[in-house]
Amino acid sequence: MIHSVSLRTAAKDFGIIRLMELRYIDASLQTAWEDLVKNNSASGYMQSFFWTEFKNLLGWETFKIGIFEDDKLVGGAIVGKYSHYKNRSFLIIPEGPVLPYAEAKAEQMFEMLISEVDKIANLTGKKLSSHLSIEPNLKETPKFFNRFVKAKSDNQPIKTLIIDLTLSEDEILKQMKPKGRYNIKVAQKAGAKVEVVNINDGIKDFVKLYQRYKDRENYETKHDSYFEALAYSVTKENSDMFFVKYKGEILSAAIVIYFGNKSTFLFGANSDKHKNVMASYLLQFEIIKRAKKLGFKVYDLYGLAPNEEDLLHPWHGFSVFKRKLGGKEIEYIGGYNFIYNKKLYKEFLKD
Repeated sequence: MIHSVSLRTAAKDFGIIRLMELRYIDASLQTAWEDLVKNNSASGYMQSFFWTEFKNLLGWETFKIGIFEDDKLVGGAIVGKYSHYKNRSFLIIPEGPVLPYAEAKAEQMFEMLISEVDKIANLTGKKLSSHLSIEPNLKETPKFFNRFVKAKSDNQPIKTLIIDLTLSEDEILKQMKPKGRYNIKVAQKAGAKVEVVNINDGIKDFVKLYQRYKDRENYETKHDSYFEALAYSVTKENSDMFFVKYKGEILSAAIVIYFGNKSTFLFGANSDKHKNVMASYLLQFEIIKRAKKLGFKVYDLYGLAPNEEDLLHPWHGFSVFKRKLGGKEIEYIGGYNFIYNKKLYKEFLKD
């Protein structure tokens, strides 16, 4: 079932008139939509149907808007809307919109899409929306974002580390820092072992290990219900859970998401015990090997502290760790916001 909206526009391309229109899409177009997302470097798993289901479980409303050109799906966005205290809301398009940013028609498609998103926002009445946030994985800001302002804070990390899985295993090891390679060998010699399990089978053990982070200052953590919803939403095809065990204890764990040609290190947790075993290094090496074996082209370590010299940044410790694994540092433009209500937006920033 496809819900059409009335907005249509004609685009002229080398003398050919092409009809563009917006339609709300459902599961009948899941494959077409996700194929489009997978082939768009500015997007990712947060524009997938399974991530949408996950956000729904967390209390978000979601809206799947497709842009069609001569009846072919060519772009769009899955929009999330969250109502927080005092019946206020904000909207977000994570890893999107999904547009052909290198093409001239991207601006026209963007304007069409945003005009529809404005209808989802609450601009009058008692339940008002403060703003719309967009966060495509772009390295340069398109000129047609000019009506948006740079977000004061980003919902996703703007800096990350990407490991090229098309390299051979030896080449991947060589591009690591010497200490990274050394610590992998330490864990191997100590007898630490890595297990790969279905996320539903391992989520309780993961949450137990993750609990230790909740007492850390300036370190934002997720509630147990967040991980329970995640485990319910993902499948064997788009996720794995990894554990490193040593003498019967779990020392390190990770949740990895698979989508398109990318594997992503979404969450990790480590024990305070047996730190000399260097379990987290072995964990990452086994994730890399499995993702490579499964045919993924890149491994995204998902998040680095923006400034390596900032010793007080809450991400400093794990950023030092990640950099020992090598890879290429990538920096995205981050979030951009369109402010619907200045007063509510200022209050949002204070929360």
